[in-house]
Amino acid sequence: MPLNPREQRLALGLGIVVFLMLNLLLLPRLVAFNRESRRKNAELQAQVTAAHVWIARRDYWNERKAWLEKNEPTLHAAREESADQLEHFQKSARESGLTIAEVSLLQLPATEFYQPIGARLTVKGPWAGLVRFVSGLQNPALFNVIPRFSIRSDETPPDVQCELEVQRWFLTPARATP
Repeated sequence: MPLNPREQRLALGLGIVVFLMLNLLLLPRLVAFNRESRRKNAELQAQVTAAHVWIARRDYWNERKAWLEKNEPTLHAAREESADQLEHFQKSARESGLTIAEVSLLQLPATEFYQPIGARLTVKGPWAGLVRFVSGLQNPALFNVIPRFSIRSDETPPDVQCELEVQRWFLTPARATP
């Protein structure tokens, strides 16, 4: 049955309204999808570029891996290592003219790549001694790292007080067995 002219205008108006509503609902989603796709594309391109940089330096990373396998210490007994580490801190602090005000051992979780043993220290003394102490601790060959460090002036002006966390990284047991 054919539509009369009034029904045709109403049907045309309804079609336009439905078309506009679909555009209003779908267009923002399409724009968001396009934006997200472009962001992911840029992220993937950055990853590819980074991978090319890593591959270009393959010899360096292989040499570093061999050095790690040869030199990274293995954790035999955590308590003994902690005691040795605290003894080393006290000796280094004495040699630098510092006093260790507080020491607390840290319970640190193992990662896939290393097992940390650490302590939180509060050290007081002259600035020059602190610099010698910290530079002696932050030593890649000893597998020591200082992830947290804060310093402030002590009550006696030329002296400083430093709170730091020192960790020593050991080979994880899973990586130690061939």
